[in-house]
Amino acid sequence: RDLMGRYCIHLHMVSKCPTCIVKGNAIVNSAQAALTIHSTHDALVDNNIIWKSFGVGIYTEDGNEMNNTISRNVIVCPSGPLSCSATWQGKTAAQAGIYLIGMTNHLIENRV
Repeated sequence: RDLMGRYCIHLHMVSKCPTCIVKGNAIVNSAQAALTIHSTHDALVDNNIIWKSFGVGIYTEDGNEMNNTISRNVIVCPSGPLSCSATWQGKTAAQAGIYLIGMTNHLIENRV
């Protein structure tokens, strides 16, 4: 945790990318962040299942990410929120299903 390579799926600084689609994945026991959108815009993150991600399920990293659609994803911590907690970004027991720094993305019908 808190190491390089901590994201299972990482849209990394792709800029405007309407053809970037992360759809239909199952991510299980992610060590820190299951799915990260980092300096990427207009992407689609849809119909993914995240099971027991330690730290965060879906994460926008810098706050400059815009117009991404995050829709119909399911994020489950099976034993309650504390069982999925981890030291993350220098904080202990930090856990979130969806963690957004910026506010210009579209969240539709997600389940946490």
